[in-house]
Amino acid sequence: MSPIEITFDQKYDENLVNSRIDDLLNQDLSGITWSLDEFRKKCCGNKSKEWVALYIFSKFSDEITGTDGWLIPSQGRGSQNIIFAKAAKEWMETNRNRIDWRAKVPR
Repeated sequence: MSPIEITFDQKYDENLVNSRIDDLLNQDLSGITWSLDEFRKKCCGNKSKEWVALYIFSKFSDEITGTDGWLIPSQGRGSQNIIFAKAAKEWMETNRNRIDWRAKVPR
């Protein structure tokens, strides 16, 4: 009895894995909204709500709110922020170097 020999096309395997990774990274977020918790976990390294409010929402308010923005801010008690996932993710990637990731929330 002879051993079974299996051959793999390494280039094909690499392309297949890379394609799947690209699919996962580029999931279509069109029409998807996030809560503040989802946004901070997916785009802000799980920073606190206070940190996100201060160093992203307040600091960049002019850019991220309004008719072309990706954030509809909470209108007070009982309402939530509405964050348009696709636009938020794209803005965060483009502007990640403008955010002070090491900043601390003042006490």
